[in-house]
Amino acid sequence: MGNNVTPTRYEEDEINLGEYFAILRKNGWKIVLFSLAVGVVTLLVMFLFPNIYQATAVLTPAVDEKRPNPALGVLASFGVDIGSPSKVEDLETLFKSNDLTARVFRKYNLWPIVLPARFNSATGKLNPCWTDRLFGREKGPRAPGDWDAIRAAKDRLNVNVNKKAGTVSVSFDSLSAEGSANIVKFYLDEGKSRLQEEAFDRASKNKKFIEEQIGKTIDALTRERLYALYGQEVEREMMGRNREQFGFRVVDAPRVPDRKFKPNRIFGAVLAFFVSFFVGCVLPIVRENRYKNEGLQTKSNNNSP
Repeated sequence: MGNNVTPTRYEEDEINLGEYFAILRKNGWKIVLFSLAVGVVTLLVMFLFPNIYQATAVLTPAVDEKRPNPALGVLASFGVDIGSPSKVEDLETLFKSNDLTARVFRKYNLWPIVLPARFNSATGKLNPCWTDRLFGREKGPRAPGDWDAIRAAKDRLNVNVNKKAGTVSVSFDSLSAEGSANIVKFYLDEGKSRLQEEAFDRASKNKKFIEEQIGKTIDALTRERLYALYGQEVEREMMGRNREQFGFRVVDAPRVPDRKFKPNRIFGAVLAFFVSFFVGCVLPIVRENRYKNEGLQTKSNNNSP
């Protein structure tokens, strides 16, 4: 004989929106005051953070207008780098490289701009930050090194690629508007210098190799091709000295920003207001549901035999 069991419907499992609205109306003034207080406090706290300025430059790779010469395959067959026009990916790798950052910081001494609160211009040393003191990594001032430069530029230097437009943007953030623009210029100058040095070194090695091959070659046709390659390497070396058109072309030069990049204090205060408003709406509902469940549990315990 089977038992027909009728499913029990619990009223407490139903969502009563009217009850929730009643809870919010009862606590509405508290929620609004709480949200306003959080928004105002957030705004005041954000005024403690200094203004950050960002300068940006837009670059495009230099275009080699010459058509590729089939004779260049002779050098390539010997494993010699013949060079090629730079691409946006090559420029991205260049400006993101730690070597370039260390080179820029060593040459231009950017510490008074990047870390003015920690750098002592009189002694030329960096004071340890509070985390270093806390964990005992550093006990006193020391001269900044390459790793300090790499860590300082990690969150301040931004390199972005627009493959569709074929451009690369290089930007730097600092506490100084003029300092940010100067640092971007320093990166562009040293990046171009590094590309020139690599081109000159490659051309010198290629010319030396071609000269050796000319001395070893008897065939007249092969010697003629080698002389043509040698002339091209000389021409590449000469074109490399044209600094303005070598490596990359600056589409937009870095300008001194006239407005801060961050922090956006108004946005932060408004965001804090809405988040706290949401939290303020949820907490009373959760609290009332908890009290309700505790009351139902107590009533059930009292009615049980």
